[in-house]
Amino acid sequence: MAAATAAKFHVLVSSPWYLNVISYGQDWRKIYLVEPCNFNGTEAQKKLVLGGEACLWGEFVDATNLAARLWPRASAVSERLWSSAETNDLGDAYARLVKHRCRMVQRGVPAEPLFIGYCDYEYKDKKESK
Repeated sequence: MAAATAAKFHVLVSSPWYLNVISYGQDWRKIYLVEPCNFNGTEAQKKLVLGGEACLWGEFVDATNLAARLWPRASAVSERLWSSAETNDLGDAYARLVKHRCRMVQRGVPAEPLFIGYCDYEYKDKKESK
C-alpha cells in the first residue's frame, strides 16, 4: 500500500479479505479489524485508498458452499469499508452482523452463523419448498 500510494496510484484493498481462506471459528473478527488506511504513509497517500473488495476464489468453493462461505464474511468487509476507523468495537459489530445475518436468512440466503446467537427465522431452501 505504501509503495503504490507513494507512486501516486489509487488503490483498493483486497489481500486481507480473501474469503476462501479456510479457517476455524469466528474468522469474521479478523476480517472486521482490518483498517484499509493502517499503513505507513502520509495523509496524502491514505487519501489515495479508494476502498476495498472481498475476494472469493474457487479452490474450496462451489455452488454447494458459496453463499455460506461468502456471508456473513462479506458483510464484515462491507461494514469495515463504510465505517470510520474509530468504529471498530467487535461486540457492537457482532450485534449488527448477527441481526443482518438473520435478515439474510429470512430472505432466503443460507448465511453461515457468526458464532452463537439466535435468529427468529430458519433457512428454508426455496428449491425444496416447490
